[in-house]
Amino acid sequence: MTLIKTTLAEQAYQELRSRIVTGRLPGGTRLLPNELAADLGISPTPVKDACLRLEADGLLVTSARRGMVVRSFNEDDVEELYAARMLIEKGAVEAAFEAGKLDAELQVRLKDSLENHRRYADGTSLDDLAQALVHDRAFHSTLVAAAGIRTIAEVHARIVSQTHTLFVSIPGEYGRSVAEHQDILDAIIAGEKARIVEALLKHLEQSRRNTLRQVKQLAQTATEPGDRRGSIKP
Repeated sequence: MTLIKTTLAEQAYQELRSRIVTGRLPGGTRLLPNELAADLGISPTPVKDACLRLEADGLLVTSARRGMVVRSFNEDDVEELYAARMLIEKGAVEAAFEAGKLDAELQVRLKDSLENHRRYADGTSLDDLAQALVHDRAFHSTLVAAAGIRTIAEVHARIVSQTHTLFVSIPGEYGRSVAEHQDILDAIIAGEKARIVEALLKHLEQSRRNTLRQVKQLAQTATEPGDRRGSIKP
């Protein structure tokens, strides 16, 4: 793949972020800027800039021995990420409800995300799962953005990207999230604040449990990692 020569660092960032979130660059993968630059058809400098942004997003870590590596998550990471999601999403939904922002227009957007999510959620391929997660993120991002607090929405987007990298490592009981999103949407349509919060927290708690189970599976099945390289074709 060759990128056009405009805002190269941004394009490199978007491409590498996509590869990480969709599982094409799994946790533990070593990223070599020179190889990635050759893959993308650009110089190493914008790739290095992109990697710094991805590190700030919590998707890469710097190792003294191996350099930039795609982040792997442990059980403590999962607990922290979901605690943050619950606080942010609950607060955002309550604020949006009180401000009258969970209106008919927002409900249409949520319904569109849900229908697209449903189309891919029961698929068996990595591409199906990656597409489902795009629409999953859109559903939650729409809810958080309804509160009208941009800084919170930006933080939330980073956190959700981190949690979703785990789903593409070991697909778990993911299809059930569609029904849980439907419960949230039904509560919004009914205009019942307590029911909305209950459905949202129930969904996030189930997701937390599923993600913890995935992390434990990864830990149990892991073998001594090789030096996986990051120049993977999309």
